[in-house]
Amino acid sequence: MGITRLLTVLLAVLLTGAWPTIGHALSLDEIMEKGSIRIGVYRDFPPFSYRDDAGKLVGIDVDIGREIADRMGLKVNYMELTADENVDDDLRNGVWKGHYLGGGVADVMLHMPVDRELNIRNDLVVLFGAYYRDEFLVARDPVRTGGVETLPVFAYEKIAVELDSLPDLYLSGAFGGRLLPGMVRFTTPMEAVDALVRGEVAGVMAPVSQLEAGLKDHRERFEIATVPTPGLMKVSWDVGAAVKHTYRALGYAVGDVIDAMEADGTMKRIFADHGVTWRPPER
Repeated sequence: MGITRLLTVLLAVLLTGAWPTIGHALSLDEIMEKGSIRIGVYRDFPPFSYRDDAGKLVGIDVDIGREIADRMGLKVNYMELTADENVDDDLRNGVWKGHYLGGGVADVMLHMPVDRELNIRNDLVVLFGAYYRDEFLVARDPVRTGGVETLPVFAYEKIAVELDSLPDLYLSGAFGGRLLPGMVRFTTPMEAVDALVRGEVAGVMAPVSQLEAGLKDHRERFEIATVPTPGLMKVSWDVGAAVKHTYRALGYAVGDVIDAMEADGTMKRIFADHGVTWRPPER
């Protein structure tokens, strides 16, 4: 920043008590000048971001981040974020403040729910660039469920869920608690899907992205479908990106890249590479 521009900014701060909107463009300028972008992804979150057997960071979001950087002419560095108690905490730790243990924040955080109420509640970030619509579905063994396509069949067969997830909370109280005796809880959705493949349970309720990725070569043995979920208000959601509220220009640039990736088929290809069907977000 030149001395004249710096003095102008400082004068504005003295007069208004706040940094002016000129700061929105500077973050993008600085990233382009240093030639690299720091993209945040979740730690241990297959199929979106996780370490493979060789210790390499892989996944859908990792590939999306690399493509964003390539199209902007930048190198990419990844920040792996451990999920906290809720998304609000993740936005604080990954986007606008940083974790109290250190590590800094990302320039752009991927796999954030693009939700108006969430953004209103977290006004120090901007949620944008939805690139996928995830949904809670049920994977089931059609032999053991006898072709029944509703949840009450799991009053007689076991169904697996991720511990303390929305499916766990919902199924625990659904249908007067009739499903509770047959519920089996696992630490991750992938562990739940593995139990289905091994025949330990007859179904799994989880995000469709994790059902598809977890079943892999066993897809032909199982059905993945929607089921009636009376009383469950939120069954699907869009995921996209987040930047700090003063980095809007960066958000616009990344959003344009995401739109282009959807338009030219790159987004669909990346998901397919990881065994997941790309589902376009609602606009």
